[in-house]
Amino acid sequence: MIELIVFTLVAAFVLEASLEQLNQGSALKKPDPLVADLYDKTGREKSIKYGAEKNRSSLLSSALSLSVLILALTFGWFADLDRQISKSIDNALLTSLVFIWLLSVISWWISLPFTLYSTFSIEKRYGFNTTTLKLFIVDSVKGTLISLVIGGPVLALVIWLYQEFQGSFWIYAWALVAAVSLFMFMFGTKLILPLFNKLTPLPGGDLRTAISNYCDSQGYSLKNLYVMDGSKRSTKANAFFSGLGKSKTIVLFDTLIEKLTQDEIVAVLAHEIGHYKKRHTLASFTASNFQTFAIFALFGWALQYDQLSETLGAATPSFHLSALTFFILLTPLQIVFGLINNSLSRRNELAADTFAAQTYKRAPMRSALSKISTDSLSNLTPHPLYVAFNYTHPPLVARLRNVG
Repeated sequence: MIELIVFTLVAAFVLEASLEQLNQGSALKKPDPLVADLYDKTGREKSIKYGAEKNRSSLLSSALSLSVLILALTFGWFADLDRQISKSIDNALLTSLVFIWLLSVISWWISLPFTLYSTFSIEKRYGFNTTTLKLFIVDSVKGTLISLVIGGPVLALVIWLYQEFQGSFWIYAWALVAAVSLFMFMFGTKLILPLFNKLTPLPGGDLRTAISNYCDSQGYSLKNLYVMDGSKRSTKANAFFSGLGKSKTIVLFDTLIEKLTQDEIVAVLAHEIGHYKKRHTLASFTASNFQTFAIFALFGWALQYDQLSETLGAATPSFHLSALTFFILLTPLQIVFGLINNSLSRRNELAADTFAAQTYKRAPMRSALSKISTDSLSNLTPHPLYVAFNYTHPPLVARLRNVG
């Protein structure tokens, strides 16, 4: 089975590399007339170079991770690590937790140089990064603590459910994960995001009045509208919608407010409200949980076979080694799920664009989309296959054509 695992990993990497190369080549093509004038010659060259540098960094990171993983599989390092932990810890649940935690730490250290290079070299040189090294470290520490406080207990409960219920554990585990996901979906913006960013209610003034007038026209209760200090990490502009019911929240980056006109900001907000009106957030959350259900069902079935652990060289089957083998072999299905999710997301984005254009104004919607895209040095001519596998939002040309 080792051969199958390695083949799966290599095939996934070849697919990623091929898509990156296709997309980089597509970036050199002549843009559609709709967007041909958005960049001058210097701006277009800058966009192409930015994409190329990000592409190289991403592929190098993936190649290193793949190499380490193949070496670990070939020389039985996972089984060795399992044996070393088991010598010190005589508890199956704790052994699994420590094993998974150590793999997470190792993975983080492998990717760290590339994360630092991307943040403090690539993003800095192209005028995007505003993160300080101190802030980067603080973010990393906070992220680790949150993972331990929230993810640790959830993972421990999943393993405990497996130990208690064996073949039927996956039903209870899925219900647990779904409940935690729902809680985070509803309240994550208010509970977790403020640990990293400052959320300030949009103050009164012309912009607030314009937004309130639009929301009143759509019957949308404007209760949770915040401005986030995104500029403390990046100059890129953005906005997002989260939550359901009374917890629904719209967050505008301060960079968005700084770079767009009042009409353009209202158009962007109209797009976010479109997601709510069209029930896109609820549909996406529901679809995600159906997929998680399918994965847990497969996981529960696969854990019946000791060969999953034995493939990694274990003498005694364990939850964590079986899980590692399972999720590597699951890669093709995860790619398929990604294609489906991205396709649905792009469709929803177009529907939200249409909603904003119809209920507010087309011109500021078009100019807002163009500004946000070019401000982030987006590729104006992405390859269709790359879009299918990686884009959650349609390319700019498709969005402008859709808005009309």
